[in-house]
Amino acid sequence: MSDLASHIPEFGYDERVMICRKQIEKAVYQFIANTKVEGCDPAEVAMAIADIADDYILLLAQKRNLTH
Repeated sequence: MSDLASHIPEFGYDERVMICRKQIEKAVYQFIANTKVEGCDPAEVAMAIADIADDYILLLAQKRNLTH
């Protein structure tokens, strides 16, 4: 049995982020378009998602700092 991991190229952080983005971008756009929040337009939904993502990144960074 061959080692599949040996066939996966190594990527740097920037490349991994772009690969991740390409994999989820369409789903996020569809989510924003399909999310009906009373009184919110798609731009406001997108901004809320961005704010939540920022908060999550800060939480992850805080957890990482606590373990180092």
